[in-house]
Amino acid sequence: MDGTVVTPPHDQDAVRREAANWLARLRSETRTAVDEAQFKTWVSASEERRATFDALTATWELAGALRHDPEIAAQARRRRRRLARRAVLAGAGVSAVGLGWLAFAPTVYATGVGETRTLNLDDGSSVLLDADSRLSVRIDQRQRRAGLDKGRAFFRATHDPARPFVVSAEGQEIIGDGGDAFGVSVLSSSVSVLSVEGHVLVMTPGQPSSRIIASAGQKVVMAEHGSIHREAADVQSAMAWRFGQAVFDDQTLDEALAEMNRYSRRRIALSDASLGRLRISGVYKAGDNEAFSRSVATLLDLEVQANGGGLLIRPRDGA
Repeated sequence: MDGTVVTPPHDQDAVRREAANWLARLRSETRTAVDEAQFKTWVSASEERRATFDALTATWELAGALRHDPEIAAQARRRRRRLARRAVLAGAGVSAVGLGWLAFAPTVYATGVGETRTLNLDDGSSVLLDADSRLSVRIDQRQRRAGLDKGRAFFRATHDPARPFVVSAEGQEIIGDGGDAFGVSVLSSSVSVLSVEGHVLVMTPGQPSSRIIASAGQKVVMAEHGSIHREAADVQSAMAWRFGQAVFDDQTLDEALAEMNRYSRRRIALSDASLGRLRISGVYKAGDNEAFSRSVATLLDLEVQANGGGLLIRPRDGA
């Protein structure tokens, strides 16, 4: 015996009530050192208590962020009663420490170049995994967690008050409030989160002040150098990959090639790195790298030639 206290299943409701009481006491202005010491004793008695308290705290932070974000204050007031009920009912769904995540190996899904895959998860949620992507998923009675290692995915999370849907990406956590639809991309060491329906919370674990809410039609971008900001998004263009399209709006040729090469093994290369700074706009069929190259060559007064099994874009002779 290692001394760990295991909470019997029939005591789980009691643990949830105790966790809710502790959350209220610790958030109170009258909190004392005695309260803190008693809480440490209570929470360290079992992993069930710690996981339940972590889950309740995560849900409380999500509800609080939604209530206080000025852009969605009106919607949040209408949802206040439901959010409060969620906080009380929250079970051991999301552990900030990720104890359940570490204890059991998640299911890993991966796609190759030009391959997309639809995943129907055990909780009724669905994920569309883009080409050249890797996703880990862990769903059980206590939590719903996914980790996007690379690539892009579109999540449609089912409503579950006790288990918010949490996606980890490059050290950030993206939390769905239930019934949400959102896209997450990890490309070139940067993370982008797009809310398509509902609200999505983005935050650094353990840093509540870092949280940012994205409402439908907004995205949160976390750049490689550490900056993070929210901006309006063109949802139709940003999610065009779901329908086999690549949409560029005054983007560099380097950026466009990186996107097109995700969908075809007939890779496009540039003869000169300086060409990558040229800019391109348009709507193209993902996977048709030859048509894309011909179009770029015409628009930018370049030429295309075979390059082994791929294509090479270069300046025209004499240019």
